Amino acid sequence: MIKKQLATAISMALVGSLATFPVFAEEKKPVLADEGTMVKLIDALYENGSIDSKAYGALRLSAAGEQPVKKEKPLTPEEKKAQAAKGAPANITFKNGFKMESADGEHSMELHGRIQADYLDTISGDGETKDKFNIRRAYLYANGKLYKNWEYLLVGAFHGTPQLIWAEINAHLWEEVQFKFGQMRFPFSVNESTSSRNIDFMERALPMQFIPGIDLGAMVHGHPTTGLYYAAGVVNGGLRNNPGLSSTGLDEDNDVDGKDFLGHISYNAAPILGHKDSIYHVGFSYAVGDQPTKDPDSALRASTETGALKFFQADTFGDPSVDLSRIGTTTVLAHGPVKLVGEYVNNNFEGKAAGQSFNRDIDAFYMSAHWLITGEKYANFFGKQNAFGDIVPTRNFDMKGGWGAWELAFRFSHMDASDFKADNVAGTGRLLTGFANEADGYTVGLKWIVNPQVRFLANYVRTDFNQPVVSNGATLNSEDGLNFRTQINF
Repeated sequence: MIKKQLATAISMALVGSLATFPVFAEEKKPVLADEGTMVKLIDALYENGSIDSKAYGALRLSAAGEQPVKKEKPLTPEEKKAQAAKGAPANITFKNGFKMESADGEHSMELHGRIQADYLDTISGDGETKDKFNIRRAYLYANGKLYKNWEYLLVGAFHGTPQLIWAEINAHLWEEVQFKFGQMRFPFSVNESTSSRNIDFMERALPMQFIPGIDLGAMVHGHPTTGLYYAAGVVNGGLRNNPGLSSTGLDEDNDVDGKDFLGHISYNAAPILGHKDSIYHVGFSYAVGDQPTKDPDSALRASTETGALKFFQADTFGDPSVDLSRIGTTTVLAHGPVKLVGEYVNNNFEGKAAGQSFNRDIDAFYMSAHWLITGEKYANFFGKQNAFGDIVPTRNFDMKGGWGAWELAFRFSHMDASDFKADNVAGTGRLLTGFANEADGYTVGLKWIVNPQVRFLANYVRTDFNQPVVSNGATLNSEDGLNFRTQINF
């Protein structure tokens, strides 16, 4: 009541005082001020004669007697649980996606999506795919937790025949030891572990076609100490050497190829050294199992980084149980807006076919350099689980001087499958006619991150082959591609 009387008295005094001031063309609506501002306003009204000493004294006492509104104390965990038991409404927020959380904070669900609309121009001509628009990805997914420790992720793809990508459960009972089950991605490399919404270029590097990808199995992983991450798992096995998910090259029959066992360890020394603007990351991964041979899709093959041209393919191994081992190493060095990344992958295939033993290697690596022209720091976006997250611009593009974030990058990739030759005995790793067994890829990328949800990418990709590749009746020694992407995610 006192506040209302005080505001009324001041308003009346202001109306009376307006007669002594010039009339302005633009009228401003009065804003209710806090107690300190009210005292200053009362003093000013008294000094310019708008109120007398009696009114001044009364108003001054009223203002001084008002007490500020006390903020409510945050709820304790016990109080939150009590509220949840009474049916308190869930909190709904938006931050890189829509999130619903129960009042006690123990249950949550986030809804996300991603659309990548591409324009692909293969300059040196691959006939059918020379010039086209394409939906590279269209995802809808949900993730969250139940009873605080039971996390889940469910992802579906809709850019073609709808299919399940991830369906995983993570028992996050301790930070040091967590258990994951379902269809998931194993953290074999930084490039593969980083979500497609955040990869450095439009397509992953050449070596990523020869590492474990998405598979069904179980995994134990965790963070025993600052900067250290480990994972060990068992999966159905196979080699994800095909673009997309509709044809993965995985043989799910345990009687044919058994299970693959995988291990990973990585360490980022920057946090323990107190270098918050830097990344000093090294990683090592190993996988062992059998290469599937029963499935027709199990034949080894690789495509260029445009995704438009298949340049390498070998015939299917004749041995029903080919031993497959994989080694991967990773280095990420970054300081401020500059980042260097390098990864190496070796695949070894050993078996016996047509009475002849064979031992074939595929070696592949890439090196990349990145510069955030607008000054953002890569260390702010490097997660604990061997992957980069969303780059958040210092200032979003806003038509008022904000330019978002801009990144310039270069990547060199190399693949050497020279053990796979055209004159090898059939079934022992023979290169098919019209394909090459070595390639060098050069990619220049420009990225405009308008805000954390919207980005544009432009990539120029050139791939040189060690011998001519035949595609759609044309003989190619190299391929050039100029590709563009518009991406939105939430």
